[in-house]
Amino acid sequence: MKKVLILNGESTSTENYAIRDVLENFGYIVTIFNIGRPQDYFDILGQKFEFDYDYLIIGCHGQEGKILVPILGDDIYYENECRSNIGSDELKNKVSIKNKVVICTGCTTGSGDLYKPFIENKFCLKKEKENNSKMLSDQNNFDYIIPMKDKDKDKDGNDKNKNNVILIGMTIIGIFKK
Repeated sequence: MKKVLILNGESTSTENYAIRDVLENFGYIVTIFNIGRPQDYFDILGQKFEFDYDYLIIGCHGQEGKILVPILGDDIYYENECRSNIGSDELKNKVSIKNKVVICTGCTTGSGDLYKPFIENKFCLKKEKENNSKMLSDQNNFDYIIPMKDKDKDKDGNDKNKNNVILIGMTIIGIFKK
């Protein structure tokens, strides 16, 4: 049975609970983690907490290619806690999840470099705009394909380390595969 972890970002509970209901009707086991502060994103993506899941859905709002984070009072933030929206620069060297499919529902999160921390230094990146435009609607700008290197396959030729990152805005903006 496949397991899903949904990060329930600020002001997105209705859509995330709708996603949960649909997935549970298809037999998935779904856990929802409510995001209360910016550090929660880093804790989950850095695997501070032990969740058993196959799919991670980052249910959030997005702006300018970044995940919008909750704004807290100055006296509530942890020391050195991120106080800005989260993009690839903020996540650099902080994502340690492996063998997961990651889906981010925030608007514009697929239009920037947010995918990079999930795949950085692990695989070759090849932009395949023309071939993939046939698979995706005309509204989509691009599709990145990250091919597996031979050394990342087991003796039977299966992928050893899969991290699929799918970033979705109001329409599917990019599908990232390994």
